[in-house]
Amino acid sequence: MPGIIGIAGNIDADLSHQLCKKIAQAVKHEAWYQVEQHTEQGCSLGRVGLGFINSEPQPIWNEDQTICVVMEGELYDYAALKEGLIRQGHRFTADNDAEFLLHLYEEVGEEFAALLNGSFVVAFWESRAHKLVIATDRMSSYPLYYAHHRQRLLFAPNVHALLADSELDRTVDRVAIAQALTFDHILGERTWLDAVHLMPPASLLVYIEDVVQIRTYWTLKYPDYAELHSEQDYVDAFLHHLHKAVKRQSVKKQPGDALPAGMMLSGGLDSRVLAAVMRDGPLVEPLHTFTWGIPNCDDARFAKDVAHEIGTAHHFVELQPDYLLTHAAKGVRLTNGSNCVHYHSLAALTQEANYARVIYKGVMGDAMMGTALTRHFWADYDHAEQPAFHLRTHYDRGVLLFTPEEQVALFTDAFQQQVNGAVMESYSHGMTASQAKQVADQRIYFDLRQRIPRMTWNGIELMRSQMMVRIPYADNDVIEFSTQLPPGFRFERYLMKKVLTDQYKKLAQIPITENGLPLTSCARDVLIRSQRLLAWHLNRMGLRNTPFIPKRSYANYDLWFRTYLREWLEHVLLGKQTLERGYFAPNHVRQLVAEQMAGANHAVKLGAMVSLELWHRQFLD
Repeated sequence: MPGIIGIAGNIDADLSHQLCKKIAQAVKHEAWYQVEQHTEQGCSLGRVGLGFINSEPQPIWNEDQTICVVMEGELYDYAALKEGLIRQGHRFTADNDAEFLLHLYEEVGEEFAALLNGSFVVAFWESRAHKLVIATDRMSSYPLYYAHHRQRLLFAPNVHALLADSELDRTVDRVAIAQALTFDHILGERTWLDAVHLMPPASLLVYIEDVVQIRTYWTLKYPDYAELHSEQDYVDAFLHHLHKAVKRQSVKKQPGDALPAGMMLSGGLDSRVLAAVMRDGPLVEPLHTFTWGIPNCDDARFAKDVAHEIGTAHHFVELQPDYLLTHAAKGVRLTNGSNCVHYHSLAALTQEANYARVIYKGVMGDAMMGTALTRHFWADYDHAEQPAFHLRTHYDRGVLLFTPEEQVALFTDAFQQQVNGAVMESYSHGMTASQAKQVADQRIYFDLRQRIPRMTWNGIELMRSQMMVRIPYADNDVIEFSTQLPPGFRFERYLMKKVLTDQYKKLAQIPITENGLPLTSCARDVLIRSQRLLAWHLNRMGLRNTPFIPKRSYANYDLWFRTYLREWLEHVLLGKQTLERGYFAPNHVRQLVAEQMAGANHAVKLGAMVSLELWHRQFLD
């Protein structure tokens, strides 16, 4: 994925330049990427970018050539801050986000990050002080990995890029493996390697005199007590903030900034609400919408109806059952080895890029507005029992891969001895770090601080390999609003549904993928319920095998792993390299694969194991 790169510390300038160049090549996933680099004694840094947002050459220097900046991403709505800098005597020439950041840093120093609204990662180098300062945005939507060793600090947007340093320790973090095979993502700052860490969200890293200091500049916090507002107040406020977020992200900073735009449209709630808000403007015109999946799946049918209702140019991209044969290696490279059953957005990129250079996504809306909150969260639990409660709700929602009991059979004895309870310890810390009293707030905090940056952003990284991605739900004001929303309005995404039923009534009459039903009573709702009732009666009469009308998912990895991808799956998981790596008990791996081929649905579990193995083969073996 595009991003910023660099190395600083006690290292020869020529060696630093060559090493940074190798890091850049590891990040340059496409031949057309724009690569820029600067080297001086003590530091070599640069950017690998798409070249059509903030396209002016970097780094950008201040007037006396003492401070420079590299950045990737975008900033929103900073005109007032910029006017204040001009009044302070700062002069702007390039008029882009990076130049603004440079002058803001000159004026306020390390306090700059708290003033920003955007999706970005940025690094400053102070040449006189030999000081490096790096910042991530509030949700860490541009992941940055770093390693501190041998009196040097390296950073890049991918873990494998740091392996350009041949002296970097390759020891694998077994706790990270156990975490990923429990939750389908790693927790906290861990990576596959002990020596490499992920910069936390909303954090500032300062490196000077070979000392690394990291601190947060903003805290995601849920209040102990809610303020009393009417339901309509919450509906109006949510729409107000989301409209402002879309406007901020779609406004053109300069003539010629306009890029063809699109958005990903599923059959769910968060993208539907976002699509409705985007067409209220119209702030983005023309707007293309995209849906991928199996033909006639629920997402395809419902999204097509939504697109027709709001009047977008809609495109459906069929997800081929064997696409992983040609895309898995790239997906592993771009996402640092995340689960390959989540690479579907990669398969549609080429077609989408034919129509749009900027994509808006509704991700994060479901998480912040309560998709994980079930009725169990309407209670208080003993503090000591809360980790077990949260783990149970993860299991009930089907988002655990291997339970602790299953891991006893999966992992070798030596592996389990090395991990030794560290997974649950880090999981408990991920919840308690919220400092929230209510378990509902703890769970949403966990999703926003763990699941979103360590799993959801992987799909964003895949898309950013070809185009810019904008995420209105990650806007500062939208996030702040969600934290003030009482849990009752987040339960079962009540407020999002209320917005559709009250403000976008025709969109509420289109079924959602959650249950296949419209959100409001209408003719379509009556028809679907009648069809379901008929299916139930036919089953009772022996004329139908099942009383249910099954959901039609956008993908069927369980079937594909038994058919189109069987040979590939068996080659990876049953190969000598995998079975002798020392992580998994060989007989249990064979059993899982055999069960899958016999009809069991282990695809998500096996996909995580495949990606882990492919990452090892690409970058460690």
